[in-house]
Amino acid sequence: MKLRSLVTGVLFLAGVCCYGMVSAADENPSLEQVYVNMPEVTAYGWGIGEDVAEVYLGKEKLELKESIPFSESGQPVYYYVLLDVSNSMPEAYFDDIKQSIQSFEGSIRPEDRMALYTFGEQVELKLPEDHSAEDTLAVMETIDNVDNKTLLFEAISMAADRAEQVPSDVCKRKVLIVISDGEDFTIGKTVAQEAQENLKRKGIPAYAYGITDTARENINNFGEFARTSGGQLVVFGKEEAATLLDGFAQGMGEVQVLKLQASSNVASNSMETFTIKTSSNQTITRDVLVARHMEDVTNPTILKVEKITDNQVKLEFSEPVKGADAAAAYMVTWQDENSGNEKNVAAVAGVSVSTDNANEVFLTFTNDLKPGDYTISCTNIYDLSMESNPVSNTAEFGIKAPVTEEVPAEPTKWEKLVSSLKERLWIFLVIGAALAAAIAVVVLKKRKDSQVESFETLETPQEEPSTVSSSTVSLILDDDDDCTRRLFDYPEMGLKTYQLELFDLDSPDLVYQVNMTDTITIGRSRECMVCISNNRTMSGRHCEIVLRDGRMYLRDLDSKNGTFLNENPNRITEAELKSGSIIGMGSARLRVQVRQING
Repeated sequence: MKLRSLVTGVLFLAGVCCYGMVSAADENPSLEQVYVNMPEVTAYGWGIGEDVAEVYLGKEKLELKESIPFSESGQPVYYYVLLDVSNSMPEAYFDDIKQSIQSFEGSIRPEDRMALYTFGEQVELKLPEDHSAEDTLAVMETIDNVDNKTLLFEAISMAADRAEQVPSDVCKRKVLIVISDGEDFTIGKTVAQEAQENLKRKGIPAYAYGITDTARENINNFGEFARTSGGQLVVFGKEEAATLLDGFAQGMGEVQVLKLQASSNVASNSMETFTIKTSSNQTITRDVLVARHMEDVTNPTILKVEKITDNQVKLEFSEPVKGADAAAAYMVTWQDENSGNEKNVAAVAGVSVSTDNANEVFLTFTNDLKPGDYTISCTNIYDLSMESNPVSNTAEFGIKAPVTEEVPAEPTKWEKLVSSLKERLWIFLVIGAALAAAIAVVVLKKRKDSQVESFETLETPQEEPSTVSSSTVSLILDDDDDCTRRLFDYPEMGLKTYQLELFDLDSPDLVYQVNMTDTITIGRSRECMVCISNNRTMSGRHCEIVLRDGRMYLRDLDSKNGTFLNENPNRITEAELKSGSIIGMGSARLRVQVRQING
């Protein structure tokens, strides 16, 4: 009695294992059904929703569009119940099985449908998909298990064929529920394999409910058949017959749905391997027949053209295409603004497909592309669909003549100074007015005093000779070097200042005079003691003359055009300067003369 109770408990648990298997899907992911209608692929299974890493159909990687529970998909399920009516089904619980089928029909959703087949010595469709509850009650009263033979696999094939006739837009998910002892009177593997291949081609799973009162071999074969198709096996006894299908419809709602997309609607009409790879390194596979496809009425187009180099452009197509790697597939014409309606041909030398985007190709031309308007048309380029739609449009792009931007010249220091002076002109006007007023006052005062003196005529008043010797010295120096050296080498003579005269050799009447005690600067800037502002070849501060240890030195101040001495073509940095020396500064040439010393 204890052993019988234990067996009964185990069989009861097996009788409700459909819902249990759904709950355990996270631990045992499995595929129930794969519906292929290229380019759309829909997969149904347990434990495949949250952990999907990659999905393939054959070698093509599919794009995952959506992952949702089946209960949220809005899709119906068509159930095809197959009941064994041979006398090998025990009479003790046959009526309970029929009652369980009626209860199951009452548990399905309004959008779902159930059809009923019986099989024994023959296969009969007892209830089609569209029938009433009254039809079910009436038919069940006529069904009895009195046949001597069992056409199990023939019934499975016939039900699968009928399910296949339901249009995909009406229902994609069709399920077989087979209640039997698993025995077929033909006992031929060929019949079972044919039924299995039929289910595989149609992508329909079969859930097997096998009675305990049959040979173990039958149950094992029946279970293997169901699992291979994507279904499951449930073994039940008399105690579970009345509740056999309880919870089955609810379990179907817990299945996860993956909506996937292929790159084209091409159907190979052959069996291909559908593969799900999870992020936890699990792989789930199912062989499916890729025979259905959706009609593609959309032509591929050229989305855009982009110039890459002087002789290369990039084309992007709206979808993957074939034939795009042939140079002869492209006709490129162009015309410039001056050619009127005359069009020229730009020869395509080669084509390469982008490694990053299969929709992109690069056209390389024989010559550089000239400025003008271009048109690209394609021939023998088609999409990858079953219909091989050709590229429907042409692409246009333009190349403009390069525009040379004039870079404004960097203003010179003098131009910067002039600009600065213009900005501060009002200050100088005020200062100039003040100076003019002051000069006017001085002139008027001098006129009033009748005392006007000229620098050139200014003479030193003569004093009466005295017995005391005077140290006053007045010298006129010529070009003699010794005289020049003597002038600077004898400070005891009481010399305090001396005068330099700089003669412009290009303008002999132009003489610059300056008294020197330490250093004088020469250049174009008004800040220099000797300002030669009208010579643009000179720098603002071009050079300087320095008095050091009784000698004069000429020093260049990093001028642009250089400083030269005595017609020597080599630029100087610093050199000793003597009376009579000739200084070269750009195009200016000045001769130095020490003219007068006053003590």
